[in-house]
Amino acid sequence: MRTMALATVAAAAAVALSLFDAAPADAQFNPKSFKAPARSVPRTLKMKPTFTKKAIVKTPKTIGKLRSKTITKVPTKTITKLPAKSFVKKATLGKGTVNLKALPHYKPVASKGLLKGKLPVPKNIQPKLKLAHFPHKKYHHHFAPFIQRPWKSAFFWVAVAGIGYLTIPALYYDRFYTCMDVDDPIYDDCLYILDEAALEEEEVVRISMPAQATYRYRASAPAKQECPACRWDRFVERRWNQSYSWVKLPDIGNVTVPDAYYDRFFTFAGANPPNYPQACQVLQEAAAGETGEVERISMPSGAGYRFEAAAAPVQECKSCTLEPFVDRKWNREFVWVEIPQTGNVTVPEDSYDSFYRYASADPPDYKAACKVLVEAAAADTVQTTALDSRRGLE
Repeated sequence: MRTMALATVAAAAAVALSLFDAAPADAQFNPKSFKAPARSVPRTLKMKPTFTKKAIVKTPKTIGKLRSKTITKVPTKTITKLPAKSFVKKATLGKGTVNLKALPHYKPVASKGLLKGKLPVPKNIQPKLKLAHFPHKKYHHHFAPFIQRPWKSAFFWVAVAGIGYLTIPALYYDRFYTCMDVDDPIYDDCLYILDEAALEEEEVVRISMPAQATYRYRASAPAKQECPACRWDRFVERRWNQSYSWVKLPDIGNVTVPDAYYDRFFTFAGANPPNYPQACQVLQEAAAGETGEVERISMPSGAGYRFEAAAAPVQECKSCTLEPFVDRKWNREFVWVEIPQTGNVTVPEDSYDSFYRYASADPPDYKAACKVLVEAAAADTVQTTALDSRRGLE
């Protein structure tokens, strides 16, 4: 009996040992679900403690090896080695491998050195003119460049309802006042007076067309000046092939006028104010009917003036010309346009659509296209804000 009991105990111990040995083998494949039974072994079986030490020591080493593979080696290949190779290839520029045509092209832009700020409104200001009529909202953006604008010459303050305080150059105030002080002002014409003043005051900065720049548009028809300047010197002491009379014009001299054209000439030259450009056109028409070179003759001592003008002729007939915009440098992005017999005209990017609509018409309306650039030039030298265009009068 005793021998059988000992044999049974020995068999039970062998079965327990075989079951305990399977746990560490499974733990190598699934470390998360591993539960080491090493702590309970000494309490139930006090034999072969060396196996328990092997199970406790070997399992953490195996887990450490698996973690080291996933953490150190794999990121090293993907992070350091691959970007290093591609970076070296991009930074290495071999001779003759750069394609200049493929490089990005940026439009030339002028510096901000020509921009001006706004003048502060003087305290207790008494404007020279107050306009209570509210202009339409479509004109507000056009008024913005002249709100508290600084001028090089003397100017006046003008209050416009819904707009703010404008500054008007003294030399252009009479024309601006005549245009605005009516029941229904034509704001396009009134504002164009200020545009001309701004264009004539600023010095044009030229810039040569870069070699890599391209034309946005090439016109086929040349731009002609619609109102050419009349040269009075061609009619000073001129000998005509017909009867003529003497006329004295201040700052010009003794002008001879054919009798057949005198009435028409006097209609314009004797008007109040005088319309000298039209009067000069009458003389040009008379000269067109004569041939040969111009001959001069001094005024005889016994001859008298048929008409003596009080005011000197001033070039009042002004045609918008594209000359100020040839190779002009702007303070914002611009493109190049080729106009025959004119040159390379620069057009601001934000004004190009309006310019192109007139310049590409059939026939081209260069006068309207030129006015687009004049308006753009007036706004190009002054910094404007949304507050300036919305400021109203109290």
